[in-house]
Parts: sequence; C-alpha cells; structure tokens
Amino acid sequence: MLYDIDILLKNLDLINEEKEKLIKELREEFPQDETLFELHLFRVITFLKKT
Repeated sequence: MLYDIDILLKNLDLINEEKEKLIKELREEFPQDETLFELHLFRVITFLKKT
C-alpha cells in the first residue's frame, strides 16, 4: 500500500456514500492493479482538497 487511504478519505469533506462511490468507481477502473487504484485515489483526493 502506497498511501493510507483511510486517513486520506477521513480528511475529505464528503459523506460516506460519496466516499464509497468514489472508491467503487476507481476499483471498477483498476480492478487488478492496487497501485494504480491508490495513485488515482490520491490524485482525486488531492484535487478535491484544493477546491
């Protein structure tokens, strides 16, 4: 695991359903590649924190 996803998600100002939807969409896009999943999740979280 590259990033602690729980900590990253915890700091986002989203409701649980939104977080779950985000994770589900990325898992569907990268079902076999944990590294790409984490990388893209990190990028989305970074983007959302800036807005």
